[in-house]
Amino acid sequence: MRNQLVVCASRCTSVAWIPGRDGAFVVAHADGNSKDGTVDASFPIVKDLTQFSVAHAKSSKSNPVARWHICQGSVNNIAFSADGKYLATVGRDGYLRVFDYSSEQLICGGKSYYGALLCCAWSGDGKYILTGGEDDLVQVWSMDDKKVVAWGEGHNSWVSGVAFDSYWSPPTSANPGENCMYRFGSVGQDTQLMLWDFSMEEIVVPLRRCPPGGSPTFSAGSQSSHWDSAVTVGTLQPAPSMRDVPKLSPLVPHRVHSEPLSGLIFTEESVLTACREGHVKIWLRPGHSEQTSNSKPLPSSSLKEKTLSSSRFGASSYK
Repeated sequence: MRNQLVVCASRCTSVAWIPGRDGAFVVAHADGNSKDGTVDASFPIVKDLTQFSVAHAKSSKSNPVARWHICQGSVNNIAFSADGKYLATVGRDGYLRVFDYSSEQLICGGKSYYGALLCCAWSGDGKYILTGGEDDLVQVWSMDDKKVVAWGEGHNSWVSGVAFDSYWSPPTSANPGENCMYRFGSVGQDTQLMLWDFSMEEIVVPLRRCPPGGSPTFSAGSQSSHWDSAVTVGTLQPAPSMRDVPKLSPLVPHRVHSEPLSGLIFTEESVLTACREGHVKIWLRPGHSEQTSNSKPLPSSSLKEKTLSSSRFGASSYK
């Protein structure tokens, strides 16, 4: 805010607190830039709307203190890594961009398979980023590889919310360093909540296409070109071919609302889902018997028996 007036005429699309900096936050807008200096004279006009640029306020007492022009068009969602070092953004142009927040430098990023990206989320250890968007896919990005390492297929419409479940631990976690498993969730305009398990050690990297007349195989041949070389810091990757990225299937798919979903949050006791009509539902994890008037049991009516018997979707049974 500036003199209690709006500092940007475009719609606010996302807000994120900066970890470790009391009272500091970042706001994303639908136009991706300030309007030709007429709203706040502290910032110059953006000359090239296609390029990333940073402008700082002339006075240290000004608020906002800086303007980042990320892309041409809407910045749909932003998220900080848990340590506050990196800022991830997704936009209407379909790109995930990861920035070093302190140095204000682009680190990596890449294009969706199709259309805009709508949401993003970090794993608690900062190693992976989830994105979702108009291609109906949940994408898993690796900060080590600086590229997409898996696609989640299961939604029948746009993916509008993603989140890691930081309260879940795999059933075999005696030595978590050997096989690190992640649980995450996604919601979409298809009204479904989906839960996924992901472990890099269990990913099968697709191989190059077989020669004409040959049979497809995953037991011989060289890796797909998507995996051939390291990614240079500061570059954005093009959308990979569908055959180049390993596919994930949801562990739990469940229709939880009658209207398109807009987001989800994991807590220690429950999972919260929200729809575009403003309704919020609280799904209690198995093992938490405290019921409230607005609480529901976690979706389990459509789960397979082996999923229920292993209690992989629970709180105290997350082991």
